[in-house]
Order: sequence, then structure tokens, then C-alpha cells
Amino acid sequence: KGEDWEEGFASGLLHSLCFFPLLSYGATAPLAEIPEENLPTAIGAGWEVRPAGRDRFRGSDGDAEDNLFKEMMIAVSLLERRQELDRHREVSPSDDEDEDDIADIEVAFPVLVGRPHPAGHPRYPGMSDFFGIQGGGGRYPDTPSPASARSAADFLQRRAGFGPEGVEATLKRGVAATVKALTALQGCKLWEVPSSLMEADLSKSQKELAGRGYAGPPVDLEGIPLLPEQKRRCLGGLDEGQLQRLKAQVLYHLPAFHEIIDRAVLAQRER
Repeated sequence: KGEDWEEGFASGLLHSLCFFPLLSYGATAPLAEIPEENLPTAIGAGWEVRPAGRDRFRGSDGDAEDNLFKEMMIAVSLLERRQELDRHREVSPSDDEDEDDIADIEVAFPVLVGRPHPAGHPRYPGMSDFFGIQGGGGRYPDTPSPASARSAADFLQRRAGFGPEGVEATLKRGVAATVKALTALQGCKLWEVPSSLMEADLSKSQKELAGRGYAGPPVDLEGIPLLPEQKRRCLGGLDEGQLQRLKAQVLYHLPAFHEIIDRAVLAQRER
């Protein structure tokens, strides 16, 4: 049985200093619409109608709730409130505003994940950049996704003490604006590593992950066309070589995560 979204995930944002959203093809493609007239071309290029088995957003009442997107909305709203409080404190430093019920989230640091190149690709086992695959060939709607927006706004009102203005702002925030608020931040670009980076050793349990899941969309990226066999490999899980590189990439960027956490702790102490 999966953990309850509100208790297990959304509420965690209210007790966190940092938000590290993992943004990948599987996370963002369901949030982006492909207009009907563009579907034949998109499908021919390798993009999916239902990425990760989920219907795509249209920014309309027909959209299903998306738990990851709701967390993104909540985090963006909490960060905006923190920034507003800090600006208010700069103007009126003597105010003794009670912040006991204010979430402590200080910073968002998105982890941007590209598509691992399949075996046989000249850049295997490296990774493409995220920006070539985000949205899965679609476009994020400028309008809100009503079901997710209502759920996020309700949570913020009940659990984070948001007033009418904050609730209204959440309800009106479009899908594109929410995604951009996070992807525009300084984050971890997982593919940016030295060319000399050595693959990391895998534990037994990590090796067992080989072949599971979905590696990424079978589309041509960075000007290099995929062969039919390489497209087939994209539809399967990561192989051991890709997993070794992925682990090495995460370990390479680990100091950046520690730096973000240290900065958030320092900012809270100085407040």
C-alpha cells in the first residue's frame, strides 16, 4: 500500500528546509500537452501520448490530479511566502511577527535529469541534457490544472495557514508558471560532469535494478539519430553501465547538495 500523499509527502514540505525535486522526462512529460494536430509528428519522432502511463495535462477540468505537480505547487507557494516575509522584515525589522506556523522551507534546488544514452550511442553511457526532453515534446499549459490546483490550495489553507490571497494565487497559477518557477532556479544538472568521470561500483541491490523501469524516450537528441535497436533499448530499463554512470554523477554532485543544506541552515539561524 502506498503512503498517503498528504501525510507522507506534502506535509514533509512543512517541516523541511530544502526542496530537492527530481525533474526528468517521466516527471514533466505528463504535465505538457501535445495538441491534436501535432500528435502524428510527435509520435513519429518518438514522443508518447501517455508518458509514464499517465494522461497529459491540458490545463482544463479534465486533468487528473498529479501528486508530484501538487508538491511542486505547494513548494513554489511556500517559497514565495518565505520571500515575502523576508522582504517585510527588511522593511520593518522591529516587527515581532509570530512565525510559529510558517513553514521553514528556505530553498529549492531542482535535480534535472536527462535521458541516459543507450548502448551503441556514441555518448553512451552518458546522459543528455534535461531541457531537450522536458515536457516530452509537448508544451506546458499557461492555464492552471484545476484539480491539482484545488488540492494544493486546500492543503496550504488547512495545513500551512494560507489566507485568501495566497489561496487565490495558488488557484490561478498556470502549469507553465509553476514548472518555470523551479527550472529557472540554480539546480543540479546531473549530466554536467567531467568527461574523465569514472563509473561507480554498484552494490548487489543496485545491480538488481538493471533492466527495470523505463530509460527514456526513444527520440533523436543532440543531433544524433538513434538506430532501431537503440530505440528499443530506450524503452527498457537502464543497463549496468548506465546505472554505474548515474551513480557516479550523483556522487560527483553530492557536495553541491551539502552546500545548499548548509546555506539553508545558516539562513534559518540568522533570521
